[in-house]
Amino acid sequence: MTTQTTQDSALSEKLKTTGTRCPHCHMALVGEVWKTDSSPAQIIMRRTCPEHGPFESTIASDAAYYWLSKGSSKNLEEQAGDTCCSADGNCCGSLGSNANTTAPGVFDTLSNCIALIEIVDSCNLSCPTCFAGSPLSQGAPSSVPLDEIKQRIEHVIEKKEKIEILQLSGGEPTLHPHFFELLQWTQEHPNIDFVLVNTNGVKIATDDVFFKQLEQAAKRRKLQLYLQFDGPQEAGQKELRSADLRDLRFKVIERCTTINLPITLAMTVTDQNLPYIWDTIEFGLRHLIIRGVTFQPLFKSGRHGENGASLNAADVLQSAIEKSKGQLSREDFTPLPCGDPNCDIIGYMLRQNGEIQSVSQILDWKDLQGFLKDRVRYTIEDLVECGCESEPLGQVLKEFELKGSSAFRIMVKPFMDAWSWDQDRIDRCCTHVIQPDGSLDSFCRHYAKFQGTSASCGT
Repeated sequence: MTTQTTQDSALSEKLKTTGTRCPHCHMALVGEVWKTDSSPAQIIMRRTCPEHGPFESTIASDAAYYWLSKGSSKNLEEQAGDTCCSADGNCCGSLGSNANTTAPGVFDTLSNCIALIEIVDSCNLSCPTCFAGSPLSQGAPSSVPLDEIKQRIEHVIEKKEKIEILQLSGGEPTLHPHFFELLQWTQEHPNIDFVLVNTNGVKIATDDVFFKQLEQAAKRRKLQLYLQFDGPQEAGQKELRSADLRDLRFKVIERCTTINLPITLAMTVTDQNLPYIWDTIEFGLRHLIIRGVTFQPLFKSGRHGENGASLNAADVLQSAIEKSKGQLSREDFTPLPCGDPNCDIIGYMLRQNGEIQSVSQILDWKDLQGFLKDRVRYTIEDLVECGCESEPLGQVLKEFELKGSSAFRIMVKPFMDAWSWDQDRIDRCCTHVIQPDGSLDSFCRHYAKFQGTSASCGT
């Protein structure tokens, strides 16, 4: 969780210097990443804003879930002596003095795991924690014209050759007046492997005509719902959505089961529902149509603002392991072999003949990690060379995904805000948002909306 008062005596090792942000004014700053001598050791980000003073935040409450990735040493050397650099010669980030204002086009050259496109600006809910800040729809929703959406997607495909996973998002994408025409076009496109629909499920649960059309789309395959789900418990529901929507989500799951439309649950994690991480995993395991759950610790974007403490990936995993009573262990999880290793942590449980197995019972991630195996520091060059397609770990993950209902995916996706900002992660981001001109931008940078803030660095 976010803190501001770690004492110098508790800091045992400086791990790196990177670009970060002032939590108040978002000015680009030099940040220092430290390991504490506590038990368990934690990972702390420190920075000082010339106007607002020093800040600290915990970016990993257990150092066992932190992998030290560093920017290009070549870029650091080229920037040595730059006015942006700190006294020890380390610059703001792996792209040098411009690290915190990297043009979106840079991401066109990186590997792309998910390309998200916002097709609707408005929503049929007004969640207090909406990271996009989407306004409640009054009458006809504010949507992007169909031809423009197609142009943006084609522009990405021209540069990338294909899109592995296209995520239709918003706002609430199911409000788009030509939603099913777009969905059919994406499903039938030869250069789009898979389509995710990021939805709150309201229309699926309440609109019978819409559901009938969705049934036809499900028959074309290449489709999965990314369903907003805040856990099976009551705690935290109203804080997240201003209403308890559990019955609605249960109906979506029931309906999708009847049409064989796979679901990934997307759970925003707060202090209120953190104790129910394992309950959510157990809930998902009981429903074969649910192929996994992605936990997203709440980050300060959109309507949420800058208040309150933040959770990190280690908080989520520790809760799941502790509550599982031995059914999960630390050995069940590994960083994904693409992008930055701190951006996605993944694990699997296997449903075999009515029994549940953890993945560590049948394989050891360490034997498959490739560039992560026996490594302490990972440079940007290391990460450029790896990829889900070529790494042994990536091949195993793909096999699990092809097993359908027998493999249950557990993922933690810790998006960044000003408190947790690490420019080294941005430089290797593989979760992108398609911009109006068809270029790609990092998900975290797009929703943090730092582009208009000062680019100067504190010293």
